[in-house]
Amino acid sequence: MKINRLLFLFLLISCFASSQQKNLNCLDFSKGEFRNIDTNTGSISIIIRNGEKQLEISNGTESYKKVRWLDDCSYVLYFPSKEARKDKFKKFINENGGITVTMERTDGKTLYYKTSYNDGKQIITSEGRLVKLSNKASFN
Repeated sequence: MKINRLLFLFLLISCFASSQQKNLNCLDFSKGEFRNIDTNTGSISIIIRNGEKQLEISNGTESYKKVRWLDDCSYVLYFPSKEARKDKFKKFINENGGITVTMERTDGKTLYYKTSYNDGKQIITSEGRLVKLSNKASFN
């Protein structure tokens, strides 16, 4: 009888522990589909990232970026060359170091980050968070 109680208690604790949300790390955000929330503007977009490439969908508009990883928790975004040739601002961003993203911390499936880039007059910074939706990371 005592063994049955211990077994029941063990199973109950095991079920509770496995239902707890896993705290993801930086590498978990290098690939997948995410909801991006810009803390400064409140804008929401979907990001699909597959290591070195990223697609951002915002208000029905798609924007591709190249990702250059600096380490596990920081990377630089660049606009594709073809796109940058058509847009002086994007070309300027690319020529002046891209958009640096630093992953600050994770909480469950949410990653908090900071971005910065040089707009020619000053360093522009922003904050936001990525919420991991899935490990799916395919796009054209």
